Amino acid sequence: MSDGEFELIDRIVLALGDATTGPGVVAGPGDDAAVLAAPPGCELVVSTDTQVVGRHYPEGAEPRNIGYRSMAVATSDLAAMGARPAWAAVSLTTPSLAGEWAEGFAFGIAEAARRFGLAVVGGNLARGAQSVTVTVGGHVPAGEAILRSAAKPGDLVYVSGCVGGAGLALGNLVELAACSPVGLLADSKEGRYWRPSPRLELGIGLRGIATAAIDVSDGLAADLDHLCKASGVRCDVDLQRVPVFPGCEPLAAIGAGDDYELAFTAPAGQRAAIAALAERTSVEIAPIGEVLEGAPFRAHWRDGGLALDAPVGFRHF
Repeated sequence: MSDGEFELIDRIVLALGDATTGPGVVAGPGDDAAVLAAPPGCELVVSTDTQVVGRHYPEGAEPRNIGYRSMAVATSDLAAMGARPAWAAVSLTTPSLAGEWAEGFAFGIAEAARRFGLAVVGGNLARGAQSVTVTVGGHVPAGEAILRSAAKPGDLVYVSGCVGGAGLALGNLVELAACSPVGLLADSKEGRYWRPSPRLELGIGLRGIATAAIDVSDGLAADLDHLCKASGVRCDVDLQRVPVFPGCEPLAAIGAGDDYELAFTAPAGQRAAIAALAERTSVEIAPIGEVLEGAPFRAHWRDGGLALDAPVGFRHF
């Protein structure tokens, strides 16, 4: 006889272990809602992200990979805001659910939660087409959240790490789905996809330095357009200055999603502070362009001195 709903929930909570507790968690899983406490003098930062099978991850993938990736993708939004992660709620909808699959999924959730400093405080389980929705919460000192909307003309445009690796992995969905969570190398293209590294310490370090920031989820070109539109500016970006994952064609790299790096703007006078932050966090940061005044409010790309049309990036609809 297969497990019922409440038996499956018990197995999931047991598999989560100590990932359900943490600072500020007054009451976690087991009640109608979680009870949470925010640090004094801080504002809450909350984001929700949904991953749908066949749209955001391949069918037949390892449940542990799905759990880990779902947590990492949601947490990246906190990094872009300069927030310190605190808690998460996870909802799983799926047509059927075996106990072993549920445990593997929960192990992936717990692994990511421990790595990113999140307490899993609740969630939901329902029957339907498979999808995972993760709501994450964090906090920043009052008034210090980094928004998309404050880039200024004269700022420089930066990106962390490199782009295009996860896009390369998506070139073979069968191989990607078959990836084992055991021994998955973080610097491989498959690792970049299944185990992205939200730039949390970098985001926290950018408080008071960056004027605007966004995580690179839909593709660098598309996400810079979002930032420009929110700030009412345009920017000039040089493709030759963009750090690209080995083996990826540069134009494809800026259109590929799922990198979860940070793109941000900062005054030119912050160059030394950004270099020091890169060294402190062990994250490479590259200047790739400049913020300019006036419409149209989007990124203008060039390859050296030649203007080019950038790819549109990932579209949710």
